[in-house]
Amino acid sequence: MNSPATTTIHRGAVGEAGSLYTRLLATDPQGPNAGAMLLTWELRLHVADDGGPSFPIWRSLDGGHSWEHLSDVADALGRGNRYQPMMIELTEDLAHLRRGDLLLAGNSIPTDGSSTTLALYSSRDGGASWAYESTIDQGGPAIYSPRSDATTTAVWEPDLHVLDGVLHCYLADERDKAAGMLQTITRRSSSDLRTWSEKDLVCGIGDRKHRPGMFVGTGAMPDGLHRAVIEIVGPPEVPVHLLTSTDGVDWGDPAEIGLPLVATDGTAVSGTPTIAWRRVDGDPENSENSENVEMIVTGRHSLRDGVAGNRALRSRDLGATWTSFELPTPAVRSLVGDGSGYSQSVRWNAAGQLVHATTVASPTGGHDVVVTVAESVPS
Repeated sequence: MNSPATTTIHRGAVGEAGSLYTRLLATDPQGPNAGAMLLTWELRLHVADDGGPSFPIWRSLDGGHSWEHLSDVADALGRGNRYQPMMIELTEDLAHLRRGDLLLAGNSIPTDGSSTTLALYSSRDGGASWAYESTIDQGGPAIYSPRSDATTTAVWEPDLHVLDGVLHCYLADERDKAAGMLQTITRRSSSDLRTWSEKDLVCGIGDRKHRPGMFVGTGAMPDGLHRAVIEIVGPPEVPVHLLTSTDGVDWGDPAEIGLPLVATDGTAVSGTPTIAWRRVDGDPENSENSENVEMIVTGRHSLRDGVAGNRALRSRDLGATWTSFELPTPAVRSLVGDGSGYSQSVRWNAAGQLVHATTVASPTGGHDVVVTVAESVPS
């Protein structure tokens, strides 16, 4: 087996707060984008209020081995596309968009951090250009406080899903303090990409201690279920839990926080989770067979016996059991200090190779953005 190949996409510069939230999109090989891979991330530049930073869009036409800068998603609101971008490819026509068009959601925040706004953009040319669609939701200042008496009101971390011709956005929401919930996961929906429903509560714990957030979902999987990972901020290990839903909308009692994810060797992942899945070789007439599905969950770092590591979790039985493996990008992960690895992602290219996008500590004090292509995941 060939050694993993790592490409540095962006080198952290002096003055950056540290790139975070690397997000890969592997487009449909049979669709209009012909299997191209796209990458964006949170650049976190300290810049003046002249429209602020943009979300960079990079493209690979060879399965993640080489990359080109394709575009930047500038903030139509004039504040700065600063935090937490994510992208999806439409698998069906939606409103005025067509199959293969792209959607991107991210957090628009001015330099002074006085507000948080989740904005939606679209691309009809494979990511080369972007148009503002709408504001999904707006919250208060971009301030995080873990205190039980916190009064913060920010919105964070959008996650987009199309279900039965409707776009749903899941988000972390700090505006339910009156109900005793420091942070909740809420959902808003739109059928025209311009107007949005009132928010629905997906997950929230009224104890002013636990903060469920960072919802990242799978969409419908071969067994008909939808799954999602969330983090539970409050416990020092920031555990990652798995939620399930029959339709991707109703996730059950909001006070229930799902199952904690721990591998058979005792490894868990800690905070800022993402999840990816794929079908693997098997009987196409029995595609719901769990042996035909592979799932991988990442966190900011892994934890085993209180020691931070660079591992992820993998399941071949639809989440019933998990094993751990070393992520292909070499990196030192720390419990405190450096925040590299914060919300990394994996996808598979059309050749079935695992592609890993993450951030690693830079000599400048920032973070480099790197992509590694591995031939396979260790068993």
